[in-house]
Amino acid sequence: MEGITEKILVVLLMLLSSVPQNESSSGARVSIISNNKRLYRRMAHSRHKRDWIIDTFTLQEELPGTYPQVIGTVKLEEGFQLAYKLQGPGVDEDPKGLFHINEDTGTIYVHQKVDYETTPLFQWKFNAINKTSMTVGTRLGIHLKILDINDNAPEFTSKTYYVSVNESATQGYTIHTLLAYDKDEENTPNSIVSYYLISQTPADPNVEFTVDKKKGFISFKGCLNYENNKNYKLVIEAQDNGVELRQSSTCEVHVTVLDRNTHAPTLSVSELRAEVPEQDVNVTILRFGIIDHDTPLTPGWRAKFSIIDGDDDEHYTIATDPKTNEGVLMVVKALDYETNTKSNLVFIIDNEEPIISCKVIQKPLIGLWVTEVSKGLQRQAKEKNQITVDILDRNDAPVFKPQSTLVTLDEHSIQPGTVLVTLEAKDPDIVAPNKIKYYLENDTAEWLQINEDTGVITTKNQLDRESDYVTDSKYIVKVLALDDGEPPMTGTSTLIIKLKDINDNVPRLLNPYIATCENEEEAFLSTPIIDKDLKPYSGPFYIHVLDKEPEKIPIKLITFDDDILKVKKEKDAYQGNHTLHLEIYDLQGNVAFENITVYVCDCLGGEVCIEKLTDPPALGGGAIALLLLVPVIFLLLCLLLCKIQTKKSMVPVDNEPLNSMITYNEESEKKDCMAADFLNGVGNMANVTTNDQEEIDSAFHRSSTRRLSAPAVVVHNKTKVGRSNSIQIYSSRNNEDTRVGAGAFDRANRRRHSSYHAGRRQMSLQRGSSLRIQQANAGNQAFLANYNSLQRKYSRTLETTLIKKLQAQMNTQDMYKPRVYAEEGELSHASSLEAISISGSTGSLSSLQSFGSKFNVLENICEDHMVKVPTTDL
Repeated sequence: MEGITEKILVVLLMLLSSVPQNESSSGARVSIISNNKRLYRRMAHSRHKRDWIIDTFTLQEELPGTYPQVIGTVKLEEGFQLAYKLQGPGVDEDPKGLFHINEDTGTIYVHQKVDYETTPLFQWKFNAINKTSMTVGTRLGIHLKILDINDNAPEFTSKTYYVSVNESATQGYTIHTLLAYDKDEENTPNSIVSYYLISQTPADPNVEFTVDKKKGFISFKGCLNYENNKNYKLVIEAQDNGVELRQSSTCEVHVTVLDRNTHAPTLSVSELRAEVPEQDVNVTILRFGIIDHDTPLTPGWRAKFSIIDGDDDEHYTIATDPKTNEGVLMVVKALDYETNTKSNLVFIIDNEEPIISCKVIQKPLIGLWVTEVSKGLQRQAKEKNQITVDILDRNDAPVFKPQSTLVTLDEHSIQPGTVLVTLEAKDPDIVAPNKIKYYLENDTAEWLQINEDTGVITTKNQLDRESDYVTDSKYIVKVLALDDGEPPMTGTSTLIIKLKDINDNVPRLLNPYIATCENEEEAFLSTPIIDKDLKPYSGPFYIHVLDKEPEKIPIKLITFDDDILKVKKEKDAYQGNHTLHLEIYDLQGNVAFENITVYVCDCLGGEVCIEKLTDPPALGGGAIALLLLVPVIFLLLCLLLCKIQTKKSMVPVDNEPLNSMITYNEESEKKDCMAADFLNGVGNMANVTTNDQEEIDSAFHRSSTRRLSAPAVVVHNKTKVGRSNSIQIYSSRNNEDTRVGAGAFDRANRRRHSSYHAGRRQMSLQRGSSLRIQQANAGNQAFLANYNSLQRKYSRTLETTLIKKLQAQMNTQDMYKPRVYAEEGELSHASSLEAISISGSTGSLSSLQSFGSKFNVLENICEDHMVKVPTTDL
């Protein structure tokens, strides 16, 4: 290399010497001394300084010896003194201080060893400076090339490698590729690496691992066997090709053999037998074990089964338990004992992965070995296994043939009692046939009946296609056949009755009453025309107006032949009902008489009709009778209360407020309530005749038993039920009398009853007055007048009698005198007449005496519990 560089420099100097000289130029001679050789070069004089690149110096890396050492000398021959400067890496740039130049002589020195792998080339700038003028006379570029030596060994990417290979891999298969890198100069013997297999552990007569010398491919010869050796350790060496010295390094490769399917599965038992009742489906009838020496839970261990004979109708399947690898025999299609009593199933066992085998035949010295490899076994070579299945007899359900029956007929074409169809079911049991009974299910319209012994189906009613129980002109019924076996079994069949349509329905208006607002604009109104029959027995319809003078009606028919009736309200239509009388014909001429009524109402500028009250509310006769009936019912309740005696240990009644009447024991002839006497005619009732008494009793009876219901009335042609708090018939003749009588009676009741019963009575009055009557038209006036007259007669008679009885009761002075019985020792006062002291009471008990003998209002707030004991008078 050094000789080539020197030759190049000589050629360059010869070329430069041939350049013409300039008279004003000065000449210079450059002398470069390197490795004890001197080269001369004539440098032409020029007005412009020239730069030169001179690759002169080489230095071996890791050069032994003492330092500093001379690399070479650069000297310029000028007529004046020069100073030499050197700049670049290793001089004034990092790594600083590695090189320096003698400024006077131009000698370059190295101060320590240089590493090729760190810096293979140094590039410097060389300047020659005139010491007199201190100007740069010459600039040179100097390269220092570092010469490589074999000082690095090849290095693997890792010291240890872990690889795996399938047991089923064939010889020659590359299981891994190694790569080692040498830092020495590329493409030289120092960096070219070769690979060698140093050792294989364990040694295997059937397996020999190899490594490619140049490329580092690891492969093997022979046959891998998981059961013999599961792991191998290989030691591989990487070596360079240095001339004087070779460097090397090693690594370990651990090879793991993965188990594959090398063993055929076999049964754990020699004979398999099972039994199953007929008609059972999706049931497991047998589980059997499998022996496989491959690694569990791998594809080479998992078994799969194939039935190859004895199951032509595919009644069975054999599944695999994923955890235990057991075979699971299941019935997936119902078996029939009457058809077959036993099944002999032949099956084979495979694995999910095909079975493989490998055998070494010969081991030649060069190349791969001779082996015998097979993958998978032919079905004929696989072991065949057998399962015997005994089918058990059981009661079979009756079977209809066919399963579905269709009957087609016209609706309303057959009369009740007509035989429609006969359905028959057969019992599949041959050994002991059972007796069959027939029943109907889903006969929702109750049109049919079936003879439970023969299966004959007859009609109970006519069949109507337009019934809600018919769908798409079909009436579907399920027929059941129940045998008397053990257990009883049921067979089913479907009876479909398709009904043909006839023209048995007339057209109808869906909405014969339409409301619209009164305004000065025309309004178009419509309602669909419906006919339950099918075409051609329905629409399109023809409409004819029956009114003699339809032009006088502010409602006009605008559609005469369509499925929708359309009418128009004229601008001048006044408030009220406007009706058109129509004839509607279907396509076959079947006619229906319909009315379309348009109600024109006042909407007050809105879109909703505002209804008007025609009469003010009034109190009717029925309401008056109910008002008078309430106190009578109250008095009867008082009689019942008086029949009940109480112990002195009293309990408070939670649902009665203060000032209510309570029942208590009293040793006296009379009770506080004596209403039963004067209601039976005792008192000042002499002026009441027998006829009056009978009339009163009759009035009482009618008032207590009659149920009055407010008649339905029509307001603006809309049907409503009258309510007493909104609209009532007002009568000016009897209004004042009714108010007087009711007021007097009410005042008498308020004097006699507590606030609690007054409230109860008011509620009864309100419920009784909830019946309302409203005057609808002139045709009802006669009926209402007669009805009101009768009610007023009964009310006056009842009111007069009750007032007289109340007055007679008020005049009775001796009613509540105590009765004296035989004395038994010292007399004891009645508890009801004793001074009563109740703790916690803030009221004065003396105020109770001011009520007189009408009613004694007792305060029933007691600390002790009250226990009522009903007794019977002796």
